[in-house]
Amino acid sequence: MAVLNELEAVWRDGELAAPGIELSELYQEVMQGPPIVLHNVFSRKKLEKLRSQVHRWGQEVASKPPQTYIDENFHSFESGISPRQKTPHMYHAYNFNQITQLPAYLRDTLTQISDPLRIFQNELTGNKAGYEVNAQGFKLHPQFIQYPSGGGMLGKHTHPLEPQRIGLILACSKRGTDFTSGGTYFELDGESVSSDEIHDIGDMLLFRFDLPHGISPIDEDAALEDTSERGRWTFVLPYH
Repeated sequence: MAVLNELEAVWRDGELAAPGIELSELYQEVMQGPPIVLHNVFSRKKLEKLRSQVHRWGQEVASKPPQTYIDENFHSFESGISPRQKTPHMYHAYNFNQITQLPAYLRDTLTQISDPLRIFQNELTGNKAGYEVNAQGFKLHPQFIQYPSGGGMLGKHTHPLEPQRIGLILACSKRGTDFTSGGTYFELDGESVSSDEIHDIGDMLLFRFDLPHGISPIDEDAALEDTSERGRWTFVLPYH
């Protein structure tokens, strides 16, 4: 039976690393093997504060229609069948394409998370990704995704390998407190492998970006409250 690998995060001179393994080796392990859960990347307290600030910002700023694609800071509630990936989905996306234009209360806390992960992702993959468009026409698109209690989910899908190479999924909510059931799963060797029991708040999944994956329904039997902070929150750094 396929299983996910687990490592404990360490910080060296302000930069994220994994114990006993160079980033070049970690890159090869993720690219050639199953996803890896890097435990305790950030504290629960830090992520709960940031998550609440993101939720507050979403209450203060009018939402955009589903399937909006603009190079601005915006949020939207996505539901139905994705026209691009042809998969069912239901989640609230908070897209931060212009971090410097955010209110100070959110900008400062967000960069404390996104900057170290940007550096880590670049060193891991060999990319030179930033918040501005580079010579190849790519940039980072920091994003929080809330899969709300009451059935938030994302059907199985894949991404192109390039230019991202490795995806990062930082868990920003506490299982058993903020939500109860559901989470990220991967298709490995023809079977579905869940990360539910080993990927909790502060932990980060590393996975080859073209590996089939999805989010199983979050608290499927609960009543949906689309303005509530309850549910499963993740932070990701798409690069395209």
